[in-house]
Amino acid sequence: MKTANRSLAQTLAVQSQVRLPGTVGRLLKQIRDLERVAPLFVKAGLVRAIDRPNPINTRVSGIATHSATARTIGGFLYGAVAARCDLLVEHNAMSTAGQDSACEIDDINYENQSKRLALVAMRQAYELAERAVSEERARLIFLDTPLVMDRGMVPPVNRTGDEGYQAAYAATLDAIETFWSRHRERLFPWQAGGPIIVGLASQRFGAIVQSAQQDLRSPEGRSQLLPTEEFDHSHLAALDGVRDAILGVGERRFVHGILGSFTRTAAFRMNVHAPRMEPGSVVDLGVIGLHFRAGQTTEPRLMQLVGDAPTWTAKAIDEVVGMTMALTAVGGALTAPLPVQLAERELNALGPFLENYSRSVVGELKRRELESIWLSDWDLAT
Repeated sequence: MKTANRSLAQTLAVQSQVRLPGTVGRLLKQIRDLERVAPLFVKAGLVRAIDRPNPINTRVSGIATHSATARTIGGFLYGAVAARCDLLVEHNAMSTAGQDSACEIDDINYENQSKRLALVAMRQAYELAERAVSEERARLIFLDTPLVMDRGMVPPVNRTGDEGYQAAYAATLDAIETFWSRHRERLFPWQAGGPIIVGLASQRFGAIVQSAQQDLRSPEGRSQLLPTEEFDHSHLAALDGVRDAILGVGERRFVHGILGSFTRTAAFRMNVHAPRMEPGSVVDLGVIGLHFRAGQTTEPRLMQLVGDAPTWTAKAIDEVVGMTMALTAVGGALTAPLPVQLAERELNALGPFLENYSRSVVGELKRRELESIWLSDWDLAT
């Protein structure tokens, strides 16, 4: 008696043959859409080539952050570390000029663990940036974290059990506000030749794509783009029909498709595109975002800068992006400027230290010597 039942291997073989033409057809359509739309972005000035400086003469710092957790008796331990590497570049010859670090290690609740660790990373990055600015360590300071907090990082008000998360948010908010209120007048673009703070963290790819889907012929649509950028308004109208093509390709693949080697997108105002960011006092200064690609083998990255037009000109942004590209010597999915990569190497020490800390905590809990010391003090006091 025949049966309709098939093994998984038979089902996979049938489905792969049936669906192959459709999959290939959709991918070919996406490629055709990219080839049709990408030149429109270039002609409109939304994607442009960038010249890299040569030779390079500058001082640059890179700040990298990392966190990890370890299970212990009935809970979690965490370690959050940040490292800064300072480089001196003279006629393309690099030498290390200093380093700094920050560390936090303790126990942590399971709830909101990832958000709390992200907040700690931002606070530590700003702590190291503050010391770099005070000591005049570098002209360019790269942070591998966002420069401002997304609204989704704000903890719920008065919810029981969120005390640690709320404390981490308050500490990070204070660190960011203090940094910009204390050093803003010393930083570029408010002071010519001052240090430039650059955020390279977020992997969001939708902002420039969503901005391009606005009616860029209207003042409201153009308000998302930095006005000091140079656009060809005669070609902006040609972007009206690209919405369906972008939706079909997907934002991430679309940005990968329109950005070639050593190119960047136009800068857009993140505080206009996504106004629900914190802290408000820093967001009011303006938050600029743009995507760039440092080479053929590198992934597109999102760059954040604080400030707004007219102080941030297209020429100033080109110089920052060009220097960032020149300092990005190694390709790959996790590519970053060289000082950030060197700082990341320092962070590899966190894992072994956290394991040793976990074993020490378990050992102390088993011996209960600390508890005996505390209780003996309490007995003497009473």
